[in-house]
Amino acid sequence: MSAATAPLSRPRRVLLGLVGVLVVLAAGEVAGRAGIVQQAYLPPSSEVVARATQLAGDQLFLEGVGTTLSVWAYGLLLGCAVAVPLGVLFGSVPKVDAAARAVVEFLRPIPSVALIPLVALLLGTGSEMQVTVIAYACVWPVLFNTVYGLGDVDPVAKDTLRAFGFGRLQVLWRVSLPATAPFIAAGVRISAAVALILAVASEILSGFGEGLGTFIAQASQIPDGTTDVLAGTVWAGVLGLGINALLGWGERRLMPWVGARRGA
Repeated sequence: MSAATAPLSRPRRVLLGLVGVLVVLAAGEVAGRAGIVQQAYLPPSSEVVARATQLAGDQLFLEGVGTTLSVWAYGLLLGCAVAVPLGVLFGSVPKVDAAARAVVEFLRPIPSVALIPLVALLLGTGSEMQVTVIAYACVWPVLFNTVYGLGDVDPVAKDTLRAFGFGRLQVLWRVSLPATAPFIAAGVRISAAVALILAVASEILSGFGEGLGTFIAQASQIPDGTTDVLAGTVWAGVLGLGINALLGWGERRLMPWVGARRGA
């Protein structure tokens, strides 16, 4: 493997990521200070970062962030609890997969955000609506990654266990699921990002209650609230970055063979 195509080490990836963030912040600072964009629409990055840091000491704001993370977690867990068993069923039983394919392909393209008004009519605008919409959106990445992962399992490994007398469920447990675990983990990481987007978006659309999205929605309705809007957006990005890092760390801890195989 050449130096150009060799994978970057984790410290180097972190360093390059920080450089990218600093470049974006510097561009925002220059655009705001130089008047390229009116400060009413794009305050300098330093002001936005300072406000975002100040919000870290606001107890009411942090409680709202906790509310957003609660519906995010419940929706993600519910979606995964539905998607993984369904994915295993579809990936292991071709007849069931063929029977359900038309329904799945009909439901999958429906935007989750478009379901918010309908679900709100049925369940109200509280956390039940948010959890339901988030779970619906989280099902698809995990479901399809599980199905694709099961289809990618080495057939020789399965045939070897069958030759030694292992049954279908034992082959599934000992070979198929461990081989599919990285695919499922990737689906969970995708769904985690989607869940956070929907948690904040549903709060913005409702415009009342608690939550990070509610803070952003209310800040957008007041004069000179752009700094608060962008500070709330920064918090959403930081949460997403932290969630992805946490899930990546968990994946490396639970499935160390994946990292070893990628390095090889």
